[in-house]
Amino acid sequence: MKRGFTLIEIMVAVVIVMIATFSVLNLSANSKHLFNLITKNNDFSLKASVLVNERNSSNLYDNLVDFNITNDNIIHTLKTEKLNIKITQDSKEELKEFSLSKEIMKIKVYNKTNQLTVYEVNIK
Repeated sequence: MKRGFTLIEIMVAVVIVMIATFSVLNLSANSKHLFNLITKNNDFSLKASVLVNERNSSNLYDNLVDFNITNDNIIHTLKTEKLNIKITQDSKEELKEFSLSKEIMKIKVYNKTNQLTVYEVNIK
């Protein structure tokens, strides 16, 4: 009598291999999605930091014109990328004992998909 695998055993093994394969593919797809999301957020943070530091206009190219950028693709991207900036006064206090004033400004930079909020503290 020959000893071999039954059809049920082979089917169970194939199902287990398929479940393991789909799990690995799902993990790979999720990691690619998270990587793309983190990359986009990092790019937005870099662009928003230009507006936080230099509040001349919402056009990024106008703020970076002193760097003499010569790459046409970068210039086109900087000119077409529109970021909105909103500056509001969060609080203002007078510290009379020290003849100082403290002012906290809330700077919000945003576009359709991302938002960055920074607080600026001025002590005079």
